[in-house]
Amino acid sequence: INYLAAHPAAGDIMQGTGGIRKLRWAAHGKGKSGCVRIIYYFHNESMPIFLLTLFGKGEKSNLSKSERNELAKFTTLLINNYGG
Repeated sequence: INYLAAHPAAGDIMQGTGGIRKLRWAAHGKGKSGCVRIIYYFHNESMPIFLLTLFGKGEKSNLSKSERNELAKFTTLLINNYGG
């Protein structure tokens, strides 16, 4: 949380999501095999950062096309509600 607060644009923007970002983060003491993917939304400084989900590297490598489409709809709702 502290890292994202200090570096909100650190994650790569995931194509087809409306700006959702994915940050790869190594779990403490586990190296690359213990990486997690943090999925979050950062629009700008006038909106909060939204932590959406996280998953381990061994669970899945990426979101499905269907999941990305749903997130794109969600980002539209966030922007409309927060006036980003």
